[in-house]
Amino acid sequence: MPTSISRHLFGCAVLALSTLATTQAAHARETAPIDARAVWTERSLSACRSGQSPTAPDVCLLRTMQRYGARPQAIAAARMLVKANKAGFISAWRPLGKAALASVTYPFRANTNEGSLLIGSDGAAIDVDEGSVREEDRATPAWRAFAAAHPDAMPFAPADFVGSTATSDGDQRLLFSTPLKRCHACAEDGALLVAYTVDEAGVVLERKLLTIK
Repeated sequence: MPTSISRHLFGCAVLALSTLATTQAAHARETAPIDARAVWTERSLSACRSGQSPTAPDVCLLRTMQRYGARPQAIAAARMLVKANKAGFISAWRPLGKAALASVTYPFRANTNEGSLLIGSDGAAIDVDEGSVREEDRATPAWRAFAAAHPDAMPFAPADFVGSTATSDGDQRLLFSTPLKRCHACAEDGALLVAYTVDEAGVVLERKLLTIK
């Protein structure tokens, strides 16, 4: 299922594999649509990282963005990330047809400082990295076979956008690959290939594990 950032970020819709609307209604919070104006080019955050700032890192981040003239949309996006206990900011924007891919920088993390959000035309943001392997994935033959052969392997963000295909009914399938390995420096044991279906209006409808390659 598509996942929101900790089920809170950006009022993001948490989309279930087969019944996205149900989960979305349960977890979504309303927010202004997220678009390319939410991108912020990082300025110096050294004081926030080093503890030299008298404020907490997340507060320091927001104040730094304001000081350097970040757009209101960028500050709003960062504020909602902070509210979800995932201090960071949108650092890049890539249109994917009627949807888009937002890159997120998490400047205060020790590891995995990057993330990816799939943004629908309705402004819902889906974290394609958090909880990369869902319970429904673990029930598939593909995952069971992989886990049996590589019991210590786990997904490492960020997911890579690897292409898109059109469906017979006019929808778009966006394909993401996430490496599976035992540690950051380890060789890959495989990759999780996931498809998100986006309708003609640009709304994300569902997520599906295609295979583990």
